[in-house]
Amino acid sequence: MNKIKLLQPFMTSRSFTALWGGQLFSELGNQAFGVILPLVVYSLTGSVLTMALIMTLRVLPQILLQPFTGVMVDRLPRVSVMLTSDSLRFVLLMVLSILGIYHRLSIYALDVSVFMYGAMSVLFRPAYMALRRQIFTPEIRNSAISLTQVSSQLTSLVGPSLGGLLMTFGSSVVGFIFDAVTFAFSIVSLLFIRSTDARLKQHRLTSQKQTFTKELLAGYRETVRHPWIWVGILSWTFIIISYSGIIPILLPWLLKIHLKDPDYAYGLVVSMSGVGAVFAGIIAGWVHRWRHRGVISYGAVAIQGLALLGMSLIRWLPGLMMLMAVSSAGSMLFGIIHEGILQELVPNEYFGRVISLEIFSASIAQPIGYLLTGALFHNIGGIYTMMMEAGTMALVVLLTLCIPSIRKFN
Repeated sequence: MNKIKLLQPFMTSRSFTALWGGQLFSELGNQAFGVILPLVVYSLTGSVLTMALIMTLRVLPQILLQPFTGVMVDRLPRVSVMLTSDSLRFVLLMVLSILGIYHRLSIYALDVSVFMYGAMSVLFRPAYMALRRQIFTPEIRNSAISLTQVSSQLTSLVGPSLGGLLMTFGSSVVGFIFDAVTFAFSIVSLLFIRSTDARLKQHRLTSQKQTFTKELLAGYRETVRHPWIWVGILSWTFIIISYSGIIPILLPWLLKIHLKDPDYAYGLVVSMSGVGAVFAGIIAGWVHRWRHRGVISYGAVAIQGLALLGMSLIRWLPGLMMLMAVSSAGSMLFGIIHEGILQELVPNEYFGRVISLEIFSASIAQPIGYLLTGALFHNIGGIYTMMMEAGTMALVVLLTLCIPSIRKFN
């Protein structure tokens, strides 16, 4: 019975099945692209400075455009916005493939392509989240969110390895073509949704008579109207600042430098991140209705922080692997519950703007976390930095749960 409940979205919603399948492939391509891109840059230039510039160009659209893309997402049909984004990224990747075939690929072509690729990604994500709000109807919502989160976690595990294999046994051209093909799958799935889902075709969003500024302000007002959302944005800004430096910066230092473990140890620990997240996602998908969601979701984040704190205190590799799995399970559980609450609270016509603000706050918090981690590491050392950042996560959760509207959210 629980298995049937978890798979219910596939059996009752063709739009969900199409969206899930299309995004499974395109996200796999995205993850592979994240590995292919730096390998191509270093093969062309060998320059760390050039690589840093490329990565800056990729994330710069998040800072410049993210607060405003929500208005466009709420004005236009979400499927059309996603089709435009995927189609342009498909064209960019095919152009890079053709340039590679004729040995004309240059760093300048990559600069322009990566910036445009990043801009289309910034437009795509709020549209995708808002489309999920429309397709994940209440009777399938929890299972649909769980299945989507699990598939995202799986692609994050498989995609980078696949990108490395494509570059090892193929070439950059093969990698770019593969990524383009995954976007083609996504485009086909979105065309299917647009042609078969009458609800999406008939739905009209915000009034076209309103000015851009008024619509943007309306999105801010909708955000602050719900304590769960604005408190969450505030608390998660500090949580992400604390968390973002641990996994990409401090964890490899802990294993490679501090504990002097072999290189495979880092791979094992990171792999357990996916195992824990997938396990939590499957278990959460069996739940039909959550109760005491405020305490459960933020409690899961507190467990995540405490697990990371524990990782700074032990030297036993199996213990580090288990704690990493627990940490990722807590993050996954919060994500599933939080998205379900957002879909319940925020009306469809405001969803793009609200989710854009959430994404923007996370985009700003990450680089702050990287810089802060570097400064703390220099002054107090890696172990104390990891303990401080993990402990801060748990402390922020405790302070957040002191707010009755969050603690009592059912």
